[in-house]
Amino acid sequence: MPDGHQGYGFPVGGVAGIDAENGCISPGAVGYDINCLPGDTDVRLSFERRADIESLRERFEDERAVVAGDRLTESDIRLFTESGTKPVYEVETETGERIEATADHPFRTPEGMVELSDLTPGDEVTVQPFRGIEDERPEEFTVVSEDEFDDANPQLVRVLKERDLLPLKSTDEAFNRLLKLVGYHVGDGSLGGEGQVWFYGEPEDLESIREDVQRVGFTPSKVYSREREHEIDGNEFERTEYSFKTTSKALRKLLIALGIPDGPKVSSGFTTPEYFDRLTNWQQALYFRAYFGAEMNEPSAQHDKNLYCPKVSQTRTAETEPAGREFFEDVRTLLADLGIETNELEVFETDSNADHETVRLRLGVKNDSENLVRFYSTVGYAYNHHKRREAVKAIQYLTTKERERERRAHVADRAEALADGGEDIDDIKSEFDINERFIERSVWSGRDTQPRPGADFPGFDEFRESVEVRDDLTVETEIASITEVGEKPVYDIGVAHAAHNFIAEGFVVSNCGVRMMRTNLTYDDVQGREEELVDALFEAVPSGLGGGGVVETDQPTVRAILERGMDWALEEGWAIEDDLAHCEDEGYRPEADASKVSKKAKDRGRNQVGSLGSGNHFLEVQRVTDVFRADVGEAFGLSEDQIVVLIHCGSRGLGHQVCTDYLRDIEQAHQGLLNQLPDKELAAAPAGSQLAEDYYGAMCAAINYAWVNRQLIMHRTREVFADVFDRSWESMDMHLLYDVAHNIAKKEVHTVEGGEERELFVHRKGATRAFPAGRPEVPDAYADVGQPIIIPGSMGAGSYVLRGGENSLAETFGSTAHGAGRLMSRTQAKNEFWGEDVQDDLREQDHVYVKAQSGATVAEEAPGVYKDVDEVVRVSDALGIGDRVARTFPVCNIKG
Repeated sequence: MPDGHQGYGFPVGGVAGIDAENGCISPGAVGYDINCLPGDTDVRLSFERRADIESLRERFEDERAVVAGDRLTESDIRLFTESGTKPVYEVETETGERIEATADHPFRTPEGMVELSDLTPGDEVTVQPFRGIEDERPEEFTVVSEDEFDDANPQLVRVLKERDLLPLKSTDEAFNRLLKLVGYHVGDGSLGGEGQVWFYGEPEDLESIREDVQRVGFTPSKVYSREREHEIDGNEFERTEYSFKTTSKALRKLLIALGIPDGPKVSSGFTTPEYFDRLTNWQQALYFRAYFGAEMNEPSAQHDKNLYCPKVSQTRTAETEPAGREFFEDVRTLLADLGIETNELEVFETDSNADHETVRLRLGVKNDSENLVRFYSTVGYAYNHHKRREAVKAIQYLTTKERERERRAHVADRAEALADGGEDIDDIKSEFDINERFIERSVWSGRDTQPRPGADFPGFDEFRESVEVRDDLTVETEIASITEVGEKPVYDIGVAHAAHNFIAEGFVVSNCGVRMMRTNLTYDDVQGREEELVDALFEAVPSGLGGGGVVETDQPTVRAILERGMDWALEEGWAIEDDLAHCEDEGYRPEADASKVSKKAKDRGRNQVGSLGSGNHFLEVQRVTDVFRADVGEAFGLSEDQIVVLIHCGSRGLGHQVCTDYLRDIEQAHQGLLNQLPDKELAAAPAGSQLAEDYYGAMCAAINYAWVNRQLIMHRTREVFADVFDRSWESMDMHLLYDVAHNIAKKEVHTVEGGEERELFVHRKGATRAFPAGRPEVPDAYADVGQPIIIPGSMGAGSYVLRGGENSLAETFGSTAHGAGRLMSRTQAKNEFWGEDVQDDLREQDHVYVKAQSGATVAEEAPGVYKDVDEVVRVSDALGIGDRVARTFPVCNIKG
């Protein structure tokens, strides 16, 4: 459509007609809301980096986010969105994770994805405690040049060049994978004959290494196994050794050039590669993390509640000991840069082998809790799933222990203060759920240091047995608190992976339409009353985020609205017969099935019936400035200088929840189909399937809800006009011109290729129906002229009324644009406009009175952030899909 722009999966302003018998139906092609995080929220990226979500704005298409699926994996980022300033809440868990998010942002829980607004302290959420290292743009330089291969076989050079590995630059993605391979090989690899490079480890870990070998363009062998005899301290035993090899001479030479030892490690004199000090911290960590995966001991209990320090060691000859010291000094330097303390390097004499005198070098990470958490959550291990699991347990244990120590310290301080105030020791003991001896010692002896955890606090071995770490290295933890922290600019990203999640701060984190009501008032009647009118409307019509509607409803009432639509409003006295006659489908979808709408969706809709919501939803009093087709204008009841009212809103949180519920159900039930799609947001249920029928019934119910929502707002608007102008709304001829839906999928019969008539699921996402005269769906009042179309513009540019064009059926399945469409993101709008200035300019220059919940909302919707609605409508008119009938201009406007 002329107003089209980017959206999740399916563009906003797009229409699709899909065979209703052999095709499918897609919630994502109807509409899907965006949930948001503040700009400084850390998002996990590929290669164990983290970056503020806001910083991804200009580069999201070049990045991959970490997704928690069957295992931790990486996924292309398909979409970056800015959603302006919204209220945000801080979530803190019992193990210390913190994140800020909007109320509608979903979090993964044991019951699936749950929006923050539906979570409370004590509920469990899924976290992935590893944070990674702050992203930094690498210095670009050539790591390996073709000159280093002058003496090599030309075929070997050709192999590397064909894989874009020669020259190899520090900014190449392949280089980062090669860094990991080199680091691991230094720890647990060897060289064989005929170009062989061997890697050793557990089968699961070797598969991960094999994947990286493949990603840089080479074919690894299968994983081999063999039984090996070993002897340690006089004890003999057998164990199965697993390994794989590569046989490319080109890869072997490249890995040697990058730093794997070319010969026996004990005597080769290797250290970190010469290019190492030019790398970013996260690149150096790729190398060392893989090395630690091969060589460092896993987290383990030293005694009960304390952990051993993680250690890594090397055996060196006396001649190569300095190189070993240099290697470990580079380890210490990186860890120090990351705020991680290490012990002094230890040197031990060893039994010399037949050829050399040897020494053992050993370096450990200091084992105080904060230091260990920092190490395990930023560096840790690569290519070793077992150690990574144990690191997750260690992080959770140590943070839990520290929070318990903090709690006991608080109790001690409080008990001492109460005692100083004269309170009896027995009364103090009764106030706290803690060992009485602890209270006595705190009161009588005082404390110079933070107390240790109590005797009933589990040791690490007991704790690790009770904690389940999933294959994706996530773990469940309880929410400790949820606190509102004000309004902030918020952002979101969309990933390509079917899991539809990404990791932020460690957490695994519909129907819309417009109606116009005409009146017999003229602009002269309202001039001088604009401020009174806008204040009265703002007070009478609920707007903004969250709950609050015109009426309070219960579950049976919501179910009746979903099932019967405008018929319910008529029976309850909120509508008249004429309202139904001038509403698309007479305000009722008979296919609606409230039983297919989840309880959660119904709960969200229960207290929002008759509310505008937020964003671009609004109620606007307008005057007709131009009538372009007099005959159609007369049929629509429009004339110049006439006052009309435009209401733009949808099915609120209920419709969003319906879409979310069924997207997830479809993803689970039709994974095979999903895997064939370029974007998971195009998830669809095959026509005729039970899931397709269920979704269609639920969506039609949400449409019924949206019509009732707009009807109640219109009813309240009639009451306001009656109060302000001191006459009945009937005497002001306040009748519905038309109500047309925007985000909707409907079964319609259309002529397709070959002149065949077929029933289609017509999906309109940010588009509107535009049927010409002659279609049976057009209301009787407009049968001879075509269906009315209402296209909102901006607060400073006006709106349009069109009629269905003769070419719409052939060109667009009987559809046209639904509005002006944005030119500028909400965040950019707030950077360029100040809400109060916009309000003042509109009032002083255009005599338009605007009222909103906040100045930020006004800035987000400033006239300058939208496309030229005149041009959008000109294109629609020129194409013959929607013909201009009348133009309107704002008088006053209320926004959420």
